[in-house]
This record gives sequence, structure tokens and C-alpha cells, in this order.
Amino acid sequence: MRGRVVSVWRHPLVRFVAFAGLGFGFDVGLLLVLKAATPLPAFACVTIAFWATYAVNFVLNRYFTFDASHRAVGPQVARFVVQVLGDYALTVGAVLGLQALGVHLAVGRVAAGGTTLVFNYVMYRWWTFHRPVAGGEQDAEQAIAAASGGASAG
Repeated sequence: MRGRVVSVWRHPLVRFVAFAGLGFGFDVGLLLVLKAATPLPAFACVTIAFWATYAVNFVLNRYFTFDASHRAVGPQVARFVVQVLGDYALTVGAVLGLQALGVHLAVGRVAAGGTTLVFNYVMYRWWTFHRPVAGGEQDAEQAIAAASGGASAG
């Protein structure tokens, strides 16, 4: 039984989901604390909680999920910033849009988080923390094609 648990834990998707759950709990908790304890508007609370959570998630995913800590951090951070900017726009738009429809802030954040989970796994695994291949670096499109068993168009 222990061997099976260890085997399952070794897959990056399992670790990603576990750390995403922890990060999401941190995100929602911080969001609610900021909203209750500060005079900040909802936009600012969502923004602060979002960026704080992503800083924590980057470190967890780099070290524990995708085993990328032995590679240069600079290119990873640059790709991560692009990834997070896209996710940020999706998250804030969804949360504030749902709030405008009368949905509670925390419920809107949960809905937004659920919709970006797959996007983030794909981006982390095949772009932000991609592994270099022999003879050069593999681009994200080639990595996704290789992972899905498809052939590269290039």
C-alpha cells in the first residue's frame, strides 16, 4: 500500500493538485482576511491574495512538483510572469464579473480557480518549467505534442 501511495505521489499532476489545493486555501483565506480587516476594495484584495499565492506556488512547484530547481531560475521566472499575467486577467475578470452578478466574493474566487487549474498545469509543466532537450531547448508546442503522442509540425 505504501509503495502505491509513493508511486502515485511521484506523478507531477498529483503533487500539482495537492499544492494547488493548499495554495488555493491560502488565497481564499488571505482574500477574506484582507476584505474583512482592511478598507481595500475587492479588486485590491483579489490582487494581493492572487500575487502572494502565486509567489508561494512558484516555489512549491519549482522545487517539489516539477523538479526544476537545478535549472536556471531566470528563464523560469520570465515564463512564469507571462503565465501569471494571463491567469491574473482571467481570475480578476471572472471574480469581479461574478461579483457584479451578485455572487459572493469567495464563491467567485472558487469558480475562477476551478477554471484556471488545467491552464496552469499545462503552462507549468510544458512551458514555465519545461526541461531542456539534448541539442537545445524544446519549445512549448513541441513539448505538448510530444506529451500527447502527436508529431510536431516543425
